[in-house]
Amino acid sequence: MRTFGNLLAFSPELWLLAGAIVIFVVARLRPGASTTTVAVVALVAAFLALATQFKQTITILDGAFLLDGFAIVIDVVVLAAAVLTLLASRADILPGDGHADSVPGFLLLATLGAMLAASAAEMVSLFLALELLAINLYVLAVLARRGLAATTAALGYLVAGAASSALLLYGLALVFGLTGETRLGASGTAMAALGPNNPVVLLALSLVLGGLALRMGLLPVRWWPRGFEAGVPLRVIMFVQSAGAVIAFAVFARLAASTFAGSRIPSAAVFAGVAVVAMTGGNLLAVMQASVRRLLVYAAIAQGGFALAAFTDVKGLGLSALLVFLVSLALGNLGAFAAVIAYARLVHSDAIKDLAGMSRAAPGLAFAFAVAVVSLVGLPPVAGFFGKVLVLQAAVNGGYAWLAVVGVANIVFAAFGYLRLLKIAFVDPPIFEVAPARLDRGIQATVALVSVGVVFMGLLLGPLYAAASYGRAALLH
Repeated sequence: MRTFGNLLAFSPELWLLAGAIVIFVVARLRPGASTTTVAVVALVAAFLALATQFKQTITILDGAFLLDGFAIVIDVVVLAAAVLTLLASRADILPGDGHADSVPGFLLLATLGAMLAASAAEMVSLFLALELLAINLYVLAVLARRGLAATTAALGYLVAGAASSALLLYGLALVFGLTGETRLGASGTAMAALGPNNPVVLLALSLVLGGLALRMGLLPVRWWPRGFEAGVPLRVIMFVQSAGAVIAFAVFARLAASTFAGSRIPSAAVFAGVAVVAMTGGNLLAVMQASVRRLLVYAAIAQGGFALAAFTDVKGLGLSALLVFLVSLALGNLGAFAAVIAYARLVHSDAIKDLAGMSRAAPGLAFAFAVAVVSLVGLPPVAGFFGKVLVLQAAVNGGYAWLAVVGVANIVFAAFGYLRLLKIAFVDPPIFEVAPARLDRGIQATVALVSVGVVFMGLLLGPLYAAASYGRAALLH
């Protein structure tokens, strides 16, 4: 279906836009009103609208957007991440937080941008969708919490994001200059006709990878500005590390499969080299942290390295492995950050040493945290294990067995480093007395749903792998 008139294909995004408008009106007319319910209803409506579009490929606006199986799989993950973030967010709201009633509206707009980016099949639409996502994330970073720390953190995030956008735009401009095409598929066809080892093509790939590296979590630049990790609320980082990371990798997967896969440059070697640096450096940085939130943030660099390893076999198993891994990564991050939100609110600290006694004060929360950490490390039998196994298998199939060996070594290293969290939470005596926790219902729902999802997808991998294969087939058709 290639027509300008099929804008009804945007019905999920239109539901999100309508929900955001309602939230902003309510926040203006009734300050202090709870708008989270409106946002959840809008997200559920968007999912139901998306469900009517399963198993069909729709070309929108003459090829600017492509709603195919790959985009649908990513959209489902993003919508689920947004709902779980909203359910957990109420427990992270502190007395005196500014504009808390408007925050769900900006989260809906960020989700809208993420969904558009997942479907974008043309350079201009892709860049604009990513900017819509990024701008709303900047607003969330500064709006969700009052104080100088939040403002400083958001400014640092803005500067890093501007650098990311500039690199990405420069890389896309080089691709357009080489091919004369803005559509990703057409530019890939033209790229295949260029000579082997073209240095400009390699430069374009490096710039695109560098621009998206900040968004994929391969570089810790956005977390380095002083005060970022303390200034930005956990609920915002939770959304960035789940939906934001998934969209960044989804965009790069579409670019790699549609534009660069046919070019005769050593792209797999580039991906392998960056993956090794990211997974090793991320784990080293993570184990040196004294804060749970900072450990999880730096661990995301290592997770990004594993995801990038799947690109060494883009035309084979790589994309299926990537999608399985991204689903497990999103669920693991959501579960871990939700548990940290709840327990940090209980003990007024997110220091690793203060996890002592967690299993006594909140046994259900401690179990959910353990499931999430085990999945993020990549231990059996949960979803994260199979995600990493598939990624390592893709690396071997792509001819990079040494990369798989490095990946296994990093899994072992991460297991020794991150499982100390569980030892402190379940074995160490509490440092101070903690009253039995009374958890917010939203947090209870979030950790329960994530834990069930991680375990279920680990024990019954078939449905998840079938969905990933469906997405891969759509992207490589």
